[in-house]
Amino acid sequence: MSKDRREFLKKSGLIGLGGFISPFAIFSEEKAIDFQQETFLIKNAEILSMDEEIGDFTSGSLLVESGKISEVGENIDIPQGIEVIDAEGGILIPGLIDCHWHLWTSLLRSMSGDSPDEGYFKMTARFAKLYSPADMELAATYAIAEAVHSGITCISDYNHNARNWEFVKASFDAMAKMGIRGHVSYGTYRDMPEDDPKDFKGIKSLKKLIESDSKYDSISLGLGSRYANYKNISEDWKRARDLGLRVTIHASSNEGQKGQIASLFRKNLLDSDVNIIHGNAITPEEIKFLESTGASLTMTPYSEMRIGYGLPKINELNESTINCCVGIDTTALTGNAHLLDSLKMLQNLGNANAKDEFYINPKEVLKMATINAAKNLGIEKETGSLTPGKSADLVLLKKNDINFSTGNKPYHLLIESALPENIDLVMVKGKILKYDGKLTGINLEKLIEKAGNRFTEMNKEIE
Repeated sequence: MSKDRREFLKKSGLIGLGGFISPFAIFSEEKAIDFQQETFLIKNAEILSMDEEIGDFTSGSLLVESGKISEVGENIDIPQGIEVIDAEGGILIPGLIDCHWHLWTSLLRSMSGDSPDEGYFKMTARFAKLYSPADMELAATYAIAEAVHSGITCISDYNHNARNWEFVKASFDAMAKMGIRGHVSYGTYRDMPEDDPKDFKGIKSLKKLIESDSKYDSISLGLGSRYANYKNISEDWKRARDLGLRVTIHASSNEGQKGQIASLFRKNLLDSDVNIIHGNAITPEEIKFLESTGASLTMTPYSEMRIGYGLPKINELNESTINCCVGIDTTALTGNAHLLDSLKMLQNLGNANAKDEFYINPKEVLKMATINAAKNLGIEKETGSLTPGKSADLVLLKKNDINFSTGNKPYHLLIESALPENIDLVMVKGKILKYDGKLTGINLEKLIEKAGNRFTEMNKEIE
């Protein structure tokens, strides 16, 4: 660690975390002096802004003031007394946005087994009944910690263990405590009776609560819809939209679900507030339906392949005007939360299908986890690019690791070479959540221990 870095960490309280975090708690009970500061200058960075008007910079600076990006450029006057972070030739990008994740399943990492009885759906259904709201928050916190480590600053959580509104509130609480931006879709639960109505009473109670507390200001509530052809889908979506909720739905995920997107279109349900998940069985006609309505589609390539849904329709989607995004889905299937690797998979799959080395440019797949994703969640005016006026949600990768050094093609390096351990800094709303490769303000060892202990307890109950 350089002397400048160590001095910065000392000043900001980001070093020696064990000194102020209780060994019996995940979150510290006191704040380091400058831990919540929101004003910095990052200099000497290769900046990939994802803003076509601003462009990129080979060696640029970015000024953060009061949690927002105030200036991006090559020559920025440094305000007196401001904290300066020397990027030392690293790559600075917008914070990554995951558009589909079931956070509650994170305790069940790689638990999808090798027989039908151990498969993802049956396995998660068994464990789901054992969760309490406290378990839901623990699982979400565990997932978010890994997400931040991997450069993810915003998550769209589809909560399908929503046994009551407190089970969904757990995601809000975890996101608020961890300091990330988010969206939480209020879904159903695995053993919910088919005839039970959607819990709009719970949705309204939760909506009222989060709107009354400023700590949830950067986290929105949405509807996690049931499958495409259930009886009350049109009525439920109307009620959700009347409440101002965006809608997320799994549709046309595999060949057995072919035609579901068309069904939604013919019911006049598709619009720009809809996020279609998977879509592996999407047809050319359905691509036109999404194009005409402005609905987004989120691919989760590793979970889709692992569960046997087939390959993502990356080529057909890449050649459309659909707003395409990407997500982890569940670490019960993917094993980890490395979103950049999912983008690499999509680029390579597209090139392989096209038999063309140059078919997909890495910048195009990066859009799926930045500006496209922000549009999906309706927050493109707040985040998704390094644009003055937007929130300082950003990620810095340092080019001093053996796997992430040399080379001068930053987009290729980012998608093809980067690993979570190359991510040096993660910032959300101007607050540092990861610095010098370490998560800040959280006792990671204690969190891992607590998550492991709870999984062991539940696993014994299952056995």
